[in-house]
Amino acid sequence: MDGIFPLLTIFAPLLGTLLIALFHRELGERVARLGIGALWCSALTSLVTLALVLYEDPIRLTILGAPSGALTYTILIDRLAGVMMVLISLVSLIIHVYSERYMVGDAGYTRFFALLGGLTSVLLSLVSSGNLLWLFVCWHLVTWLLASLLVCNPSSRPAREAGRMTFWVQTLGDAAFFLALLALYGATGTLDLTELFARLQASPATLTLWPGWHTGLDVALVATLLFLVSVMTKSAQFPFHLWLIGTIEAPTPVSALMHAGIVNAGGFLVNRLAPLFGMAPTTLHLMFVIGGVTALIGASAMLTQTSVKRRLVYSTMGQMGYMVMECGLGAFALAVFHLCAHGLFKATLFLNSGSVIHKARKEFKLPPAAKVDEAHSFSPMTWTTGLVATLVLPLVILLVAHGVVSIPLQDAQGAVIFLFFGWVTTSQAMFTLYRLHTGASWTVSLTMLGALAFIGLTYLWAGEAFTHFLYPAHDAAAGFMRAAEWNRSLFDAVVGLTVMLILAAWGMIYGKARGVKFLMPAWMDQLRARAYVMFLNGLYVEDLVRMIGRAAFRR
Repeated sequence: MDGIFPLLTIFAPLLGTLLIALFHRELGERVARLGIGALWCSALTSLVTLALVLYEDPIRLTILGAPSGALTYTILIDRLAGVMMVLISLVSLIIHVYSERYMVGDAGYTRFFALLGGLTSVLLSLVSSGNLLWLFVCWHLVTWLLASLLVCNPSSRPAREAGRMTFWVQTLGDAAFFLALLALYGATGTLDLTELFARLQASPATLTLWPGWHTGLDVALVATLLFLVSVMTKSAQFPFHLWLIGTIEAPTPVSALMHAGIVNAGGFLVNRLAPLFGMAPTTLHLMFVIGGVTALIGASAMLTQTSVKRRLVYSTMGQMGYMVMECGLGAFALAVFHLCAHGLFKATLFLNSGSVIHKARKEFKLPPAAKVDEAHSFSPMTWTTGLVATLVLPLVILLVAHGVVSIPLQDAQGAVIFLFFGWVTTSQAMFTLYRLHTGASWTVSLTMLGALAFIGLTYLWAGEAFTHFLYPAHDAAAGFMRAAEWNRSLFDAVVGLTVMLILAAWGMIYGKARGVKFLMPAWMDQLRARAYVMFLNGLYVEDLVRMIGRAAFRR
C-alpha cells in the first residue's frame, strides 16, 4: 500500500503531459489546469512519501524485469530520494502556477506545459531510480527535454543557439556517465545500486583496459572521475558553465526550473553514489579544486554583470561551485542541504526578476554622489573591533557549537567550510553596512556580530541535523569526511593562505570605502580594472567557444 504514494508522485506529472497531448485542441489554454492538478497530486504524495521513509524503512519497488537483472527498473525511495522528490515537485508546482498567466498568448503555450510536466516526471524518476542504467536513461532524457524547453520559441535565434549549446555540453557529460556505467558493470556484474555498493566494499575491483595488460586500474577511481565530468556538465562547473548562460533566452519559468532544480543534479548524483565516491579520495580532492575555481569565477563574474538575469546565472554558477566544494570535502549531506536552500531561493529570484526589471525601468534614478568625510573617514577603533570580531568570533561559535550542539568539528577538515561560509557571508554584510553608513559604529558592530552569530549557529546546527537525517547509519558521514582529508601540511598551508588573502582584501576594501589611499596602491587599481573587464566578459570563454565553432564549421 505504501508503494502507491511514490508511484503517484512520479507518474502524475507524466499523466498530465499525456492528457495535454491528447486534448490540447479542445482545451486550449486550459491545459495549464491539467498540469497544475497533476503537480498538486505529485507534491502532496511526495510529502506523504517523505513521512513514510522518515519513520519506516526505505521503499523499494520492482516495476520491470527480474529483481536482480541488469535491466530491471527499480524504484528506491530512501531519505535522500524523499527530500529530492519534495523539492522537485514543490518547485515545479510553483512554476506551473506562475506560468498559467505568465505564458498566456505565447505560441508555444501547450507545448510548454507538456514539456514541463514531462521534465518533472523524468526528474522524479531520476532521483528515485535504484538501478544505475535507468538513472542514466533519465539523466540523458533530462538533456533532451532541457534543450527542447530552451527552444520554446523556435523563431528566436539566440534561443536555438542556446538549445544547441546545452545539448552538446550535456551530451558530453552523458557520454562520460555511460562509460562509467560500463566500467562498473564490467567490474561487478550488476547495476543495482544496493548490490553494486555491497560488492565494491566487499572486494575492491580493478579494471583492465585490454587483454594482456597486467596492471589493473582502480574501478572506483576511474568511474568517479567519469562521473565527475558528468557532474561538471550538469552542475555548470567551469568551463562547462556555458550552457547555463544561454538559459536567459528561455521563458522566465524555464530559467527558474533550470536554476532551481536541474543544475542541482550533480549534487544529488554524488550523494546517490556516496559509497563509491568515498572509495576515491583523489576524485574528492579534484572535486574540491574544481568547485573552488568555479565558485570564485562565478561569484566574481556575478558582481560585474549589468543584466539582472546574467547576474543570477553567475550567482547560480558560484553556488554550484560551493556545492561541489562541499562534496569534495566529504560533506555530502551539507551539499544536499545547500542545493535545497539554493533551489527554493533561486526559483523565487527568477520568478520575481521580471517585476524587478520592470520596476527599475520605471523608477530608476541616479543616486546622489557619495561624500566621504575626510576628517572622520578612518576610525581605528571601529576597524580593529571589526577585524578582531571577524577573526575571533567564528572560533567562539565553533567552540559553543561543539559544546551545545555536540558537533565534533575539530575532528574533520571538512568542517572548515562552515567557518569560511559564515565568515565570508557576514564580512559581505559588514562591508555593506559600513559603506552605507547605517548608523553609529557601535550599532554597526553589534549588527555585524549578531549576524555572524545567527548565520554560524543556524548553519552549523542545520548542517549537523541534516547530516544525521540523510545518513543515520553510525559513522557513515564521518567516514566520507575522513576519505576526503588532505595531507595535513598542505591543508594547513591552503587554509593559512586563504585567511591572509581574505584579511588583505578586507583591509583594502574597507580602506577604499573610507578614503584611506595607502591601503590601495595604484597598481592594484589598474589590476582591479582589468580583472573587472575580464569577469564582465566571462573570462572570454564564450567568445573562445564561438571562435572555435566557427573555425570548425568552415572546414
